[in-house]
Amino acid sequence: MGLSIKGSGARVHVNVTSSTLDSGVLEFEGEFGAISQILVAGITLLSTSGYAIQFPRFSFGTNSTLLLLDNNMEGESYAVYFPVAVVVDGGGIIMKGNTLKSAKKGYSSESAVYYSKVDVKNGGYIDIENNTISAAIGIHFQLLVSVSSSGLLRVADCTFSGSTETFDSALVHLYDSVALQGGAQWRVEGNN
Repeated sequence: MGLSIKGSGARVHVNVTSSTLDSGVLEFEGEFGAISQILVAGITLLSTSGYAIQFPRFSFGTNSTLLLLDNNMEGESYAVYFPVAVVVDGGGIIMKGNTLKSAKKGYSSESAVYYSKVDVKNGGYIDIENNTISAAIGIHFQLLVSVSSSGLLRVADCTFSGSTETFDSALVHLYDSVALQGGAQWRVEGNN
């Protein structure tokens, strides 16, 4: 089954570290209050489910931080899965030093990291850095990506191993469009 952690709207600090889940999934759902911190570090999660870690019905308050650091995660379709809109208001999501894999490398609809919709604002950031990614699509954005008010969306220094079985294999895939305004930055740099 795995581990499910549910937020109730309060400010929390959650640490999941140095764990191994052989077949289950890790889920964070609900509302995590302002200035919350979620840390997932040093875990091995090789899931036979569609995803290794997912964030269903998930929201976190202003100036909150989600850290995914030095993990080894593999799912059938997605390693990291955000099926609902993610709003990053003054805080950030950092994915750094991870090995992220989708077992179905021959399918262009599968990706190591999946975002449904993203809204980054008020100095918030999504920073995907120094990861080893193996999937048909590395990071997939399904709907509008909005970055505003000095927000930052960055994909940097990642090593990407795509698929020769699909014609549109890519490190970053935008299905819809990107809206940048108010000093926002979108940076894809130093990737291999």
